[in-house]
Amino acid sequence: MVERRRDQPLLAITHLALRDGRDLRTVLDAATRATTEAVGAEYGAFFYHDRDVHGDRLDLLTLAGAGVREFPEAEPVRHTALFAPTFEGADPVRVDDVHLDPRFGHGSTHGLPDTHRDVRSYLAVPVTAVDDATHVIGAMLFGHSAPGRFDAEAEATALSAARGAAVAIDNALLLGEQLEARRLAEDREAAAAAAAARTALLQSVTALLSTSATTADITGAVPRRVAEAVGCVSVALYLRDDARGVLVRHGHPPVSPEHEATAGTMAIDAGNPVTEAVLTGRPVVAPPERIAEYLRAHGVPDAPPRSGLAVPLVERSGRAVGALAADWPGPEDRAGEVPLFASVAAQVSLALERAQLLDAERAARESLAGSVAALTDLARTLQRGLLPQRLPVLDRVRVAVRYQPAVVGAEVGGDWYDALEVDDGVVFVIGDVQGHNTTAAGLMGQLRTAVRAYVSEGHGPGAALERTNRLLVDQTDELFATCCLVRLDQESGTVAVASAGHPPPLVVRGHDLGELSVEPGPPLGVEHAATYPEQSHRLDGDCRVVMYTDGVVESRSDQLESGARALRRNALAASGTDPEELAGRIMAGIPHRLDDDAAMLVLAYRGPSTQVEEAVLPLASDLRAAARARTFLAAALTAWDAGDLLEEAELVLSELVTNALVHTDSAAGVTLRFEPARRRLTVAVRDASTRHPRERHAGEDALGGRGLAIVEALSAAWGVAAEGAGKTVWAELRGYVP
Repeated sequence: MVERRRDQPLLAITHLALRDGRDLRTVLDAATRATTEAVGAEYGAFFYHDRDVHGDRLDLLTLAGAGVREFPEAEPVRHTALFAPTFEGADPVRVDDVHLDPRFGHGSTHGLPDTHRDVRSYLAVPVTAVDDATHVIGAMLFGHSAPGRFDAEAEATALSAARGAAVAIDNALLLGEQLEARRLAEDREAAAAAAAARTALLQSVTALLSTSATTADITGAVPRRVAEAVGCVSVALYLRDDARGVLVRHGHPPVSPEHEATAGTMAIDAGNPVTEAVLTGRPVVAPPERIAEYLRAHGVPDAPPRSGLAVPLVERSGRAVGALAADWPGPEDRAGEVPLFASVAAQVSLALERAQLLDAERAARESLAGSVAALTDLARTLQRGLLPQRLPVLDRVRVAVRYQPAVVGAEVGGDWYDALEVDDGVVFVIGDVQGHNTTAAGLMGQLRTAVRAYVSEGHGPGAALERTNRLLVDQTDELFATCCLVRLDQESGTVAVASAGHPPPLVVRGHDLGELSVEPGPPLGVEHAATYPEQSHRLDGDCRVVMYTDGVVESRSDQLESGARALRRNALAASGTDPEELAGRIMAGIPHRLDDDAAMLVLAYRGPSTQVEEAVLPLASDLRAAARARTFLAAALTAWDAGDLLEEAELVLSELVTNALVHTDSAAGVTLRFEPARRRLTVAVRDASTRHPRERHAGEDALGGRGLAIVEALSAAWGVAAEGAGKTVWAELRGYVP
């Protein structure tokens, strides 16, 4: 036998086994080539072990050496007489002449598959797992057309190479798992970032639309906001002009004056992604070749590649009135952007419809001017039944209200106001239903009732708006409403505000003017899963709060800024006056004709009580929590000179804390509030469960079940207040007032 130079190929296999950064195919190709050269074979092959419905099989993954193109197309093979020992991992197989070997020399194929190339010298070694010699990964097979080409040294070399290949395969598989895990983690991070960006954009558009009163406001602001948020080359709103049979572009960046005549409009049948979205009412994703074709047809032959999409703007009736379109640099498919742009388009469609309805409804009101007298009695009766006839008389707040309908003489519309006392303060409501007709007024009455019901159940402003929104979405897809809720604790001055697309309330303190700022959610009736975050404020001293609907500041004939300036100017001018006078001055100072209903609720707040003591204790969920709470209570009541309330308060607090920790399995928080002048103590325990406690009727021998009965017996009043993801159970105890 001629001496083979095997050292260098075997070193290459060893180097391969110690390296990472290789995929499985690369490992097998390199190992097979190196070993084929090392043993002096004409060709080598690596069969990788697998299973299918027919049992074990081996897939030919790589070939090396001379004449590999003469082999048939790779296909799974089963065990043959020649292959079986190696594939089963028993021993190497070395044959000097397959034709003459008594084990395989019979038949026309000599123990090989029917389509296999003729082989005389044959060498095969199993490749087994590094940590389990019984686990066969595959096999390395080598052949030569001449007999007697492989000796014992070649067999030893092949076995050594198989061990090195096994290590390299193990490394490659491990690396593959690591890379896949990293890819999945990166995909999750990218998905989370995309979701956050989508939410931020939708909230930004909602806030923008809540302050956009006209079509020009919407078309001038939305394209820029979307383009900046998602990194588009351009974003445009195309609005339908049926009188001319065109779509009018309002975009960012705007069309230059010299191109306005050609690029500012497009025929409704122009046959591009935008017109297709409008005519079909479905989103259209435009690949680069389609955009390039359109640009070439309009004299722009060499534009860089762009991809884009167009989403229809659809009215509640189902008619497409335009499209929101965007394009990006490069050829990337933008189908994944469709859900985000569809959500933006839905909000824009509603805002546009509302703005356009102002014109249509004004024309309708003018045409109905001759019928106003006949409608007056009906309208006044309906309005009196829908708006509150009396407002609560409050300790530290005086309230004034105003309502001015858009249709003079027919006092009917969708604006409303309300005020109601709850256990922890008073809630003020201002709202505006789309439209100025009996339908809007009827829906207003339903919404007012729903808000009152949810607030009375103990839900905070945000939770009450969420439930009212779901009620409206399930009930109708024809109308929507804006609404703002303000909950005021008269004693502490603490305020919680939530808004459904409604302007924030103004706050006037002497010569200072501000707002009860809040991040608005979508209008009621737009999105079933909408949320309405609450914003907390504190009113520290004597002040006026002005809640109003958009009719106070908006008009078809005047700019929004004109009405807003007049409101602020009149509010400051009458800041120290009685709330009735302040409300009257503001309404009298509206600078425009009322094309929309105008409602207002003005609060004159004296400021928080000077003698309110408060203490807060967070509690961990353990068995000593009730004892710590009682110690905390005793110290607080001693400091407040309220020891006469201690005995009953300890029992009540113990029951509330025990219920929170045992029945909700969560941490709790204790708040004590004491009013010395009234000798009134409020004990409140908050937990993370939304399930309300229920009274049970315990038997004479029962060891438990009397907790709420004890609370009810010892307290002057008690209740449950829902607060977002949890609840607060409170009880009020009253001492002797001389």
